[in-house]
Amino acid sequence: MEKKKDKEVKQEKETIVSKEAEYLDMAQRIKAEFENYKRRNADVVSQSFDNGVAHTVAKMLPAIDSFKQAKSSIQDENMLKGLDLVLSQIITAFGELGVTKIPAVGEQFNPNFHNAVLVGNETDKEDGIILDEYQEGFILKNDRVIRHSVVKINKLDK
Repeated sequence: MEKKKDKEVKQEKETIVSKEAEYLDMAQRIKAEFENYKRRNADVVSQSFDNGVAHTVAKMLPAIDSFKQAKSSIQDENMLKGLDLVLSQIITAFGELGVTKIPAVGEQFNPNFHNAVLVGNETDKEDGIILDEYQEGFILKNDRVIRHSVVKINKLDK
């Protein structure tokens, strides 16, 4: 009779150990799934923020272009200083959001960042160098183009 009880106790213990391992495995899988969920969720939040920034900046760029164009017709130095200050504040705010101007004049043409609309032929400059910029381009976090720079490039006849 005692052997039967010992056998039942041993079997019950094995069942408990087996269930414990099963529950531990389940808990570890749930924990891993939750960590993956948190990571994916953080990525979605970050991408959503970047999309919002890019969309907002893209909507503001035509107004900034008009602002810069209007500056060319203003003669009053104090007014120009004030407009430059406002423009500087806008560009600083863009920078704080991760938006920067695409380097253009004097740089090598890169179709990922620049849109060539004119071609020049200056023999004292390298082939493919940007000679002039007609519209500023902006990127978000150094890789996502919000607007390409519109440029004139140097093309040497070979």
